[in-house]
Amino acid sequence: MNDPDVQRAATSHVPVLLDAVVQHLRPGPGTRMLDCTLGMGGHSAALLAAGANVVGVDRDEAAQRLAAARLSNYAERFTLRTNTFADAVESAVRAGEQFDGVLADLGVSSLQLDDSARGFSIRASVPVDMRMDCAHGESALGLIDRLDADELANVIYKYGEERLSRRIARALKQARSEGADSVEALAAVIRRVVPGHHQRHPALRTFQALRIAVNDELGQLERLLTALPSVLKAGGRAVIISFHSLEDRMVKQSFRALKVANVFSDVAARVVIADDAENAVNQRAASAKLRWAIAGDQP
Repeated sequence: MNDPDVQRAATSHVPVLLDAVVQHLRPGPGTRMLDCTLGMGGHSAALLAAGANVVGVDRDEAAQRLAAARLSNYAERFTLRTNTFADAVESAVRAGEQFDGVLADLGVSSLQLDDSARGFSIRASVPVDMRMDCAHGESALGLIDRLDADELANVIYKYGEERLSRRIARALKQARSEGADSVEALAAVIRRVVPGHHQRHPALRTFQALRIAVNDELGQLERLLTALPSVLKAGGRAVIISFHSLEDRMVKQSFRALKVANVFSDVAARVVIADDAENAVNQRAASAKLRWAIAGDQP
């Protein structure tokens, strides 16, 4: 990772809803925490500073290197694992591991957003990639090329909740036939076919959909929610931070169902969001939604 802008971002990175994460996970000496979306290590740093032992997981090699360096002073209490968050939790279940707290901060990380070469920014001039793990899987550009217009429209509608998905899909397929491949070029194509003025770039929903599909984000979340009760100790705490309505709806419904089934003894009655002070210093906190749950006393 040689991009100086990314290095500076890692050094100054402030994780979203940090106080709420610490409040609801309650780290302390002797507790064991699983941060299954490590990113640049901001949340893990706070958990470690409170005395907890932390297992940090990320699929992104660049994130692993930066987080390991950031957390090097806690080497005796910090363990780094390479995996997706769903694979990590399922592996822990198979190994019989349990934790006092589990954290998942979903979606694209600040590291990935700040690295223009990754193609997550709407203004990037690089080919549309959007993979969280650049070494594996199909890029967003590959997905666009592989799917026909109807299949692509279904992805855009399902994961982006974009009502003009069919018009956009046809325009993207046409643009690809003419050789367009960069994020900014395809974003411009979408802007041309979506009428009216918009507070947010009209391509954002489409690129959200492509990113979710490429990284199987909702499939990963479903697997995490299924395995989560088995990886929590009795009385253990879970915190999940989501950034769009599809994720938040899944978390809310799962937590409430598990409370009804007496698997969780308590869950968040309402979503936790950033206050004005945090939003003023961290614009990415504005869309963050935190929900927490506590495992029942019976394992």
